[in-house]
Amino acid sequence: MGGMNLYFVRGKGADATVVTPKLTGTLLPGITRDSILSVAKDLGYKTSEEMISIDDWRDGVASGEITEIFACGTAAVVSPVGQAKSTMGTWVTGDGQPGVITMQIRNTLLGIQHGTIADTHNWVHKVL
Repeated sequence: MGGMNLYFVRGKGADATVVTPKLTGTLLPGITRDSILSVAKDLGYKTSEEMISIDDWRDGVASGEITEIFACGTAAVVSPVGQAKSTMGTWVTGDGQPGVITMQIRNTLLGIQHGTIADTHNWVHKVL
């Protein structure tokens, strides 16, 4: 996923936190990444940028602490991640289907891009 950023949702509902790895020089900074953090805050979720190891990911999914995972990129916008496979095994997040918070963030960002949701950040500019 070299061209995308990952997000992890810890918890559910209004108490959920949207987490993405912090920028350390090896991760892709970008407008979509920053926009998702802003949209998550606008929707009332806490956000965090922190280091997340593969073990943290696997263990968080196993314990139920991580309830949703999604990736983002310019072309993909927000893409739900239902499972991960590695030499350490396969782990499924939740029921493997797109999560409620993931889809809420996706639909809000697309709505802003398409003009069906107000752009309170002044991100969209008409090109003539």
